Amino acid sequence: MRPKAVTLIVRMWQGPDGTVKASVKPADGGKTEHFPDLAALLHYLEQAQQAFDDNPEESRGLR
Repeated sequence: MRPKAVTLIVRMWQGPDGTVKASVKPADGGKTEHFPDLAALLHYLEQAQQAFDDNPEESRGLR
């Protein structure tokens, strides 16, 4: 069985206060997550990677 790739649509923009903000949405549909800064986005991606590591039958990680 081939590993299933996870495709995320990541949008980044500069807010009025000068900070970089981001949103992530799964390409196959689902809820859009919004992040106030890049540190929060990184934390989300690390948690997603950990979830895939905990369940290797579903996927072999983010690509």
